[in-house]
Amino acid sequence: MDTVTVFGADVEEGHSVAVALLQDGTFRVRVVVQDLNSPLAQRLKVSGAETVGVDFNNSTSIQGALKGAAKCFAVTSTDFTAADPLQCEIQQGYGIADACKQNNINHLVFWGSHHVHRRYGLPARHMDAKACINDYMNEIALPKTELIIPFFYEHFLTSFKPVQAGLDCYKIAIPMGETAMDSISIKQVGPIVTAILKHSHNWIRKSCLLSADKMRIDEYAAILTKHLHPKQFKDSRISVRTFVEDYKGPGAEDFGNMFEFWKKGAQKTNAAITSSLCPEIQRFSEWVSANREFIISTLEKESS
Repeated sequence: MDTVTVFGADVEEGHSVAVALLQDGTFRVRVVVQDLNSPLAQRLKVSGAETVGVDFNNSTSIQGALKGAAKCFAVTSTDFTAADPLQCEIQQGYGIADACKQNNINHLVFWGSHHVHRRYGLPARHMDAKACINDYMNEIALPKTELIIPFFYEHFLTSFKPVQAGLDCYKIAIPMGETAMDSISIKQVGPIVTAILKHSHNWIRKSCLLSADKMRIDEYAAILTKHLHPKQFKDSRISVRTFVEDYKGPGAEDFGNMFEFWKKGAQKTNAAITSSLCPEIQRFSEWVSANREFIISTLEKESS
């Protein structure tokens, strides 16, 4: 039985992959986490995963996480509070790439992205870093599949949560204008990666651009309103400039430029391939319906 090393298993993207691999049972699963004693790491261990910690500033440590593994899933994280978030993430990705090469990993699935700054002069460091890492992986000829991921449904409850604008009234401050936005649930990325790793011969040296749904922001708002009655949701029709000024948290300009990039229609996705890899894929309306109580609880908790 082959071993798959999952980098980033303690962040939502990598955790989705680790859980799906464990549930599938085809591979041994080794998860890389920052804190071996965290509740999340302990739950993965109880579920059957081997848990390891890694110092990304130490090449020997990264090598150890891949020793004996045949396959790998890697997602790098952007620390917008770092002195140089772009270079910090690129260094992390290069370290993983070099370790994959030296350990003869026969299939790497990497969470990549497009070059936003290079293409349009708009810095989006969380995307640009992943694009540079993907280029390097190509240069050293890793047997790789690049995943391109759209907006997550779950981000409506976290980074881009609707803003309360009155009793049971919420506005969605996402600056997409009239352009439709691709989306998917984080939890369904895991089964997709599992399917790709189980059919490596079909996916090495290819890109997989995911999408489970695609709508304008006012259409997302209408679905939320339909399923979360009596709560009402509206598109705030916010500009990118206003979004950047109002965004609470680091990386505001980067996220604003990400939306601007998407508005230009530069990210092409493939819903047919997405559904073929994950037949149980959920449209946004299905996800909202299935998670109604949790969504309402999250919204009310934040506004209380």
